[in-house]
Amino acid sequence: MRYLFTIIYLVFHISLEAQQPFTCRGQYYLSLTKSGSKSSGLYEVKISENGQNIYLDTISSGLDLVLNGMGYRITDNLIYGVDPSSGALRKVGSDGVAIDLGLPQGLPAGPLYYAGDVTPDGKYLLLIGLGGRPQIIKVDLEDPNYACTFVAMSNNNVGIVDVAFDPFTGILYGHDFRNRKLVIVDPDTGEVKGDFIRQSQVDQLGAVFFDSFGNLYGYGSYGNFDQDKFVSINKVTGEISLLSQGPLSSGQDGCACPYTLQLQKIVEPEVAYPCTEVVYSFIVSNGSGTTRSNISLIDTMPIGLVAKEVMQNPFGGNVVLNGNILSLTNMVVPVGIDTVKVVVEVGRDALGLYKNQAVLSGLPIALGSFTFSDDPFTFIEKDSTELMVLPLDLSFLAESYKTCPGDSVLVDATLHGLTYLWSDGDTSAQKWLPSPSSFSLRAMSGCDEKTIDIEVSNDLLTLTILEDTILINLGDDILLKSEYSNVDDDVVFDWTTEDNPDVDCKDCQNTSVIPHFDGYYYLEMVNGDGCIVIDSVYVRVAKDRTIYSPNIISANGDNINDYFFLTGNALAAKGLYLRVYDRWGNMVFVSSKFQLNESTDGWDGTFKGKSVVNGVYVWVAMMQYIDGYQQMLSGDVTVIR
Repeated sequence: MRYLFTIIYLVFHISLEAQQPFTCRGQYYLSLTKSGSKSSGLYEVKISENGQNIYLDTISSGLDLVLNGMGYRITDNLIYGVDPSSGALRKVGSDGVAIDLGLPQGLPAGPLYYAGDVTPDGKYLLLIGLGGRPQIIKVDLEDPNYACTFVAMSNNNVGIVDVAFDPFTGILYGHDFRNRKLVIVDPDTGEVKGDFIRQSQVDQLGAVFFDSFGNLYGYGSYGNFDQDKFVSINKVTGEISLLSQGPLSSGQDGCACPYTLQLQKIVEPEVAYPCTEVVYSFIVSNGSGTTRSNISLIDTMPIGLVAKEVMQNPFGGNVVLNGNILSLTNMVVPVGIDTVKVVVEVGRDALGLYKNQAVLSGLPIALGSFTFSDDPFTFIEKDSTELMVLPLDLSFLAESYKTCPGDSVLVDATLHGLTYLWSDGDTSAQKWLPSPSSFSLRAMSGCDEKTIDIEVSNDLLTLTILEDTILINLGDDILLKSEYSNVDDDVVFDWTTEDNPDVDCKDCQNTSVIPHFDGYYYLEMVNGDGCIVIDSVYVRVAKDRTIYSPNIISANGDNINDYFFLTGNALAAKGLYLRVYDRWGNMVFVSSKFQLNESTDGWDGTFKGKSVVNGVYVWVAMMQYIDGYQQMLSGDVTVIR
């Protein structure tokens, strides 16, 4: 029996030793589990050569166990995670060998453990479950029993499906699918901060992870419920942006190893000219948690480029510039992100596309020993930084410009590294040229120059409304007339006013209108070149509201003074009602509406078809003016025969 136990121990021990650690190069890993499956696949996330899509490089298509709530442990370079249903702890190596470490001591049953990451110091696997008591669970990876400690969470109304530690700040970020936003979780106090914008287009991100420059990414749903989108996440605002699409999965988790050294390389400007200078920036990220010494940065640039000066170097060491070769050795790189900047001269005969990568070496073997530079402005991994060298050319500037009357035109001849001389002695790259004018411009590099002549002219464009001020009576119709000049008939008119009625024809050169108030009418004209001219006319409206009424009518049928009616400016006002009463207050006549100056709209001295008795009668009337004013009138009229 003793030999049997010895054999079992040896087999188990050998199986543990068979696990190979990963090499931390800043890569991302995904665990994908098909619906109903009890075996997860583990994959490294890769970017296609054209930078348009992601694909998965298989580490293991089947681990023979479910892996979720996962994180990368920098102390042994293995991936740790749990079965989300049972909570059983697993660890996985780069060879795809997965080991079931059993149930962590004290881990509550019931919650689903989807959210997890390993703390930056490698001590704990931190888990947040869905369901059950809302709490943070710290699984001690240094304890043989993987004992658990607990931190109660401050917010019960969250559904966090994955978390990730920022490699530089140690802040724990997660995605809350219930509230559809980014959150920050304090692993020591349990406080949950959700002061980020809601992203309703994202259902859930089952995998969130950081790169080695502290950028946050996720994998999950975007725009629909399909779990197949690769996204970037703004740590400041919480905005989530779609990057690419990958394989579809019903369950996934992700982790990364940002705890390494990485190198980015950019050039400013990206377009240059022979005999000018550009600046290459080498951005070094150290997320490994400790200062690294004896680091080297080597860049062998294409022939035609010459390294002239290191203008910024926060890492010290030995600096050698030899033609197109930049060599920085024995650098000391502290934790964080900083930049080396180098001035590079573009050669006299350099033309075309120049691209290459720098190498950062001296890294520990566990971090990959070396790494190539990456262009951060592309989605492609570890790609060259490109510089386009063009011949000096000013053809992008026009030789003639047109402006509107009284305007100037801004001519921007800015090309990096050039000097300029205008015909008036100005040495600016940008210049406002008045209209009309003529200028010549000479642009010079260290070995070439170009000259261009520039003419600025304006269109003959004028507009005049024939009268400056018009005086009218309320209700009068007036004709607004204008004259204009332009190089052609390609013009557009637009009449406007503030408080008055609009004109009859807004887009006509001449138009009519019945103004109600004092005020301006404006005419704007735009020609085919977009030039605008405006003129105006001020209209004054006289408002005579005098209404006349007879005080005696004969009402005898001789068609002479037979009607009582009101007279006045019929263009400006109309009657809302006219009522006549006898001396006892009986209404003998009513008209619900009437026109001024219309006798037949008035009273003929009868009541119910019979002539009324002679005497004095009282009348009231209400007038409505076109400017909105209402006027109450009253008086008396004597009926005689």
